[in-house]
Amino acid sequence: MPLKTGSLLRHRYRIEGILGQGGMGAVYKAFDINLGVAVAVKENLFTTEEYARQFRREATILASLRHPNMPRVTDHFVIEGEGQYLVMDFIKGVDLRERLEKQGSISEEEALPWFLETCDALAYLHSRNPAILHRDLKPGNVKITPDNRAMLVDFGLAKIVEKGNATTTGAKAMTPGFSPPEQYGTGKTDSRTDVYSLGATCYAVLTATIPEDSLERAMGRDELTPIRKRNPKVSIALGDVISKALAVEPSKRYQSIAEFASALQSASRSRYPTVIRDYHNLQQTVVPTAVDDTDGTEPVISRRIRKRSIPKLLVAGLAAIAVLIGVFVTIPDLGSKLVGILSQPASATSDGGETIDPGASPTQILAVLAASSTPTLAGTDTPSAVAGEATATPFPLPTATSTGGGLGQIAFASNRDGQAQVYLINIDGEDITQLTNKGEGACQPAWSPAGDKLVFTSPCRANQEQYPGSSLWLIEVDPLGNASDPRQLHTAPGGDYDPAWDPNGNRIAFTSLRTNRPQIFTMDLDGENIKNLNDDLAYNRLPEWSPTGAQIIFASSLSGITELWIMPAQGGEAEKFSAGDTQRDTHAAWSPDGSIVLYQRVVGGLSRLVVAPFEEAGYRVIRVCPEGPLASQPMAEPSWSPDGQWIVFEAWPDGENHNIAIISVNCTNYGEIISDPLLDFDAAWRPSP
Repeated sequence: MPLKTGSLLRHRYRIEGILGQGGMGAVYKAFDINLGVAVAVKENLFTTEEYARQFRREATILASLRHPNMPRVTDHFVIEGEGQYLVMDFIKGVDLRERLEKQGSISEEEALPWFLETCDALAYLHSRNPAILHRDLKPGNVKITPDNRAMLVDFGLAKIVEKGNATTTGAKAMTPGFSPPEQYGTGKTDSRTDVYSLGATCYAVLTATIPEDSLERAMGRDELTPIRKRNPKVSIALGDVISKALAVEPSKRYQSIAEFASALQSASRSRYPTVIRDYHNLQQTVVPTAVDDTDGTEPVISRRIRKRSIPKLLVAGLAAIAVLIGVFVTIPDLGSKLVGILSQPASATSDGGETIDPGASPTQILAVLAASSTPTLAGTDTPSAVAGEATATPFPLPTATSTGGGLGQIAFASNRDGQAQVYLINIDGEDITQLTNKGEGACQPAWSPAGDKLVFTSPCRANQEQYPGSSLWLIEVDPLGNASDPRQLHTAPGGDYDPAWDPNGNRIAFTSLRTNRPQIFTMDLDGENIKNLNDDLAYNRLPEWSPTGAQIIFASSLSGITELWIMPAQGGEAEKFSAGDTQRDTHAAWSPDGSIVLYQRVVGGLSRLVVAPFEEAGYRVIRVCPEGPLASQPMAEPSWSPDGQWIVFEAWPDGENHNIAIISVNCTNYGEIISDPLLDFDAAWRPSP
């Protein structure tokens, strides 16, 4: 029986209406009264073993995925005698099928970014371990949001490709016109199946016509009508790309989504001067031009970043012979509130996904980074030259101060009063003070360099990746935690969030949706002189200034991965810092002296903290606390203490309660400042005034 509008499902989800009706049940729009957000609830009323298994598979697949062009699953449950229910993000907008039915074909210029975003999502799925095939690509399963993003939905026919070619197979179904021949009967499906279906979707979007059925074509009873015969406005280059994707024989198609995306990208550039960042997994393997290094100096960062095109085996070989010896620098115990934890080294094949220092000894974690010289910070972030072979020196810690330096206070966001607000707390866990009281919530506190002002994001209902409709607000905070009334900075339709101060305290870098996709902007404190620093098709967010203010590091998502990039503070060409491959690298934090970049890396759905020497452009990545009691603990959203000896971050040791914790840079002291059963996040250590 359909759920009634106004009814409360599982004492949490208030049903607001039906979004669609399928063979297994309906999809409802609902309101999560616990979190205060709109959600979509998908039901399965057919509880036979096969249907139940298919529904559980979709829940399992989606629950493990995090991608900007896919909905997130937030809940999954069974109500005996009624059915199974899947709760996920509510995606506003219309799907491409509806759009085609109402408006007809869509222009190449408008549709191309959607095609690339869908490739991005599929590349992410195919790169999972084990890989995931969607197998149901069609216009009805691609939704376009109000901010013009393509969202890949409906994973009911997805297949997980297990090791040894064993598979778990979704429901045996296909969509005529969009499914390739191998999806009929007992044919074997692989990533090329999604290539065909996406090609058919592109064909339909550009012509408002479903392509001829693949099985009929395979049997010689029909032929594919050339796309330009149906729509002469489609460019020749793009028409050829789509025709190849629709080849009946899998061996004649593009052999991966990445290859298909590269061809789409090339076709777009052949006709339009569109700026589209290169996909990481489409880069060509090249041998770098020989450089005369007889002066014994190492190349600067721009050359090191370009060296990422060297074949991976060569990089691994160079790393394997590197001399990486360091000595731990310990600090006194923090006290009874902190537990001493001795960290262990990362292995050469850690889950970090990059070559982890193979020469590290059991006593080397962060101290190993001292093998590289510290960059010169006199107005530039270009690293200083390193003469000859690096020698072992201690990790360059500043002179010890009171724990962390500064005022010994941390700002953070919490829902402890039912709505996310910004709070201030001492590092000993005492004296919690509420700094904001925004009706629609507040989060993402960012301290000015002097520690006397704080910028935050509002509205904010929870810890999210994007904050549509939000603005940046400024308050002044005295040493006792007394805050002034908030002042709204300049805002525009879309949403501004992810604030970060420049080292001089004169400008704010932030993420904005004012151009329909997340981009990095800067502005003065009075809201003037607003500038878009990277106007491209990538999803760019989470800016962080270098200690000198010369550069900004940020997270950029494209081609199914999220990587860290560095650009000049005034904007311009960005250089890749991290190579996430199948990981997700975000929340970069520059050490106070600029020598190290600390960031969050998600591997296999688990959030970890890693560090990399700035001057090595992300070549050498070392996981924080890779073994021992802290090895299995999720860590996220790190921030440095003012003296560079401590890290504050979000932790949830029990897998549920998100707390604020601090740890010394050598992993020998750890403690949770807050350990209540609430959602605490967005920690920022207060600088000295």
